[in-house]
Amino acid sequence: MFELAGSHVVVVGAGHSATHAVLRLSELARREPGTKVTWLLRRGSATNVFGGGTGDELPERAALGSRARKVIEAGVVEVVTGFRVAEFQQDGDTLTILAENGQEISGVTRVFALTGFRPDTSILREVRIELDGSLDAVAGIASEIDPNIHSCGSVGATGARQLAQPEKDLFIVGAKSYGRAPTFLALTGYEQVRSVAAHLAGDHEAADRNELVLPDTGVCGGAGGFDAEGSSCCATPSVLQIGSRPVTVG
Repeated sequence: MFELAGSHVVVVGAGHSATHAVLRLSELARREPGTKVTWLLRRGSATNVFGGGTGDELPERAALGSRARKVIEAGVVEVVTGFRVAEFQQDGDTLTILAENGQEISGVTRVFALTGFRPDTSILREVRIELDGSLDAVAGIASEIDPNIHSCGSVGATGARQLAQPEKDLFIVGAKSYGRAPTFLALTGYEQVRSVAAHLAGDHEAADRNELVLPDTGVCGGAGGFDAEGSSCCATPSVLQIGSRPVTVG
C-alpha cells in the first residue's frame, strides 16, 4: 500500500470488494498528502453502494456503506458516476481512462478493477455441463438471475430442477451456479442445497418446494439501470428441512 502514497489511484466497481478497497485507500490518502483516490461507478448514482442504512438487517453491510458515505462526503474520495470504461491510454508513466460518453480520468498511476470475475469451471471439463454463454451461470437459472433484470431482492429460489446438468446426477450450486451475476446470496445457496439434497434422497416433493424467505434488508441492486433503492438480501437460516429431517446450520 505504501508504494501508492502520493499517486492517483482509481477503483472501478460498485460491489463490496470495491468498497473495501476504497476504504483502505482512503486511509492512505488521509495519511499521505498528494494521494488521490477516484471511484468509478457505472451506475448513474452512488446510492446503492451505501447499503440500506438503518433499514439494513445486515449490520456489517450497513456499517460498510456508512463508512463509504463518510469518506466521500469528507472529500477524501472522489466518486464519478455514469462512467462506462471504454479505453485505457498510456500517457508516459500514467494512464488516461476514457469513458463511452467522452469523460476521461487522467494522471492515473494504478487501477484496481473490482468488477466481478467468472467462475473457474475447469474441474468440470470432462463432464457434460450447460452454462449460459453470457453469464457463465447454470443455463437453467440464467434468465431468473440476470442482473440486468433482477436485483438480489427480486431473485427467486432455484432448486434441483433448474440446477440439473446434462451429466446424470450432477448439479452446480452456490456462487458458481450464478457465474458472473452479482446477485448471489448465501440464503439462496442454502435453498439450492436443500432442494438438491432432497432430490438425491428421493423426496421429489420437497425438492420442488420453495422454502426461500428473504428478509427486507435495505438496498441491493443489479447492474445496468438498477439505480433505485430496493429491498433484499440474506440472513443465515438456523434450520433447513431436507425431506422429513431438520438439519441445523451454522
